[in-house]
Amino acid sequence: MAGRRPAGLGGQRQLLGLLLAVAAVHLAACPYTKVEESFNLQAVHDLLYHRLDVEKFDHLEFPGVVPRTFLGPLLIAVLSSPAVYALSLLEMSKFYSQLVVLLALVAWLQQRWARFIWLSAFVILVFRAELSLLLGLALLLPLCWRKLSLTRALRCAVPAGILCLGLTVAVDSYFWRYLVWPEGKVLWYNTVLNKSSNWGTLPLLWYFYSALPRGLGCSLLFVPLGAVDRRALVLLLPALGFVALYSLLPHKELRFVIYAFPLLNIVAARGCARVLSGHRTSWLHRVGSLLVMGHLVVNAAYSATGLYVSHFNYPGGVAMQRLHQLVPARTDVVLHIDVAAAQTGVSRFLEVNSAWRYEKTEDLPPGSARMLAYTHLLMEAAPGPLALYRDTHRVLARVPGTTGLSVNLSRLPPFNVNLQTKLVLLERLRGPP
Repeated sequence: MAGRRPAGLGGQRQLLGLLLAVAAVHLAACPYTKVEESFNLQAVHDLLYHRLDVEKFDHLEFPGVVPRTFLGPLLIAVLSSPAVYALSLLEMSKFYSQLVVLLALVAWLQQRWARFIWLSAFVILVFRAELSLLLGLALLLPLCWRKLSLTRALRCAVPAGILCLGLTVAVDSYFWRYLVWPEGKVLWYNTVLNKSSNWGTLPLLWYFYSALPRGLGCSLLFVPLGAVDRRALVLLLPALGFVALYSLLPHKELRFVIYAFPLLNIVAARGCARVLSGHRTSWLHRVGSLLVMGHLVVNAAYSATGLYVSHFNYPGGVAMQRLHQLVPARTDVVLHIDVAAAQTGVSRFLEVNSAWRYEKTEDLPPGSARMLAYTHLLMEAAPGPLALYRDTHRVLARVPGTTGLSVNLSRLPPFNVNLQTKLVLLERLRGPP
């Protein structure tokens, strides 16, 4: 009937509203980012405020271990530029790569192979080369089942690869000031040279016994039930294959396999639906329904606990906020930010006073004449270096950070968040000697 709303549209909008509300709560509780996202965040800032004055960009002074692409930050800067003067931008997260992955998987599920291959080429060559494992396995299935011919796949893959590679090389070579394919260098550094192991290694099966259970929570219990459905199994195989192949790399972090979680959650949801669709009068259906609802409640509590703990995990960002609250805006400020602060939430979006100078010069000896020339110091709370400023500076603020959790059954929730001072904000008492 004309003008009639599609069935379930109201419920979908409510779920979308809930999703946006949960994301907003997370952003409000943790508005800062860690060092892993520093390049993208600083790049967005520089594109918004310095535009094409590349010599002022942060990455030329602090390039990091390997170059990263500017295409993602460039897209975010273009989309946000109309509102940049009206809104106070704090943090930008690197979820655009995951969004492209999700779009590619939607095309894959709809068997729109050309769109899937083009989106896959874009996200692999521009953002994350390791996604060739996940998306390559996803492409292998229709090839093996003869739903897609190798000739047709190559007709899409070759031009898509050439265009996407040319785009990232052209844009990123301009900003980096030399000919570069960022994801190619990252792939070479992490896999061929295996230098990512310099940041620590974990056991071969760590993703399976630690990362996946922590990331999925109680939903992990419903993945085997969902896998009984052949349609869900098609999603599960590339996800587990991706995690298994990535496990061969000694350096492991949960964020490296985050792209598998949407697929695993869909399989778990199919398992929940299987339980709920049972015979409604049987006691097994009633017990199963309670388990499904109970696991959602436990997952919500688990996520809320993680959010609460994470709130204390960005002392650098909190310290920058405290600085602007404690020091009058017209004060002459030259601030030095050390590595510990820069890695825990500090970004150029927090440099809100244009009359102040914010510097991150590295390898300056503590207590040296150059350090004493700064009016304010944001530094790690290490007793040795702090003792050098006992007679020349006063403590403006001590910023705590989390060191872990401890069980406390006498309260609700039954745990304590263990905090200790991570950073100290110092103010000089007198002019430099």
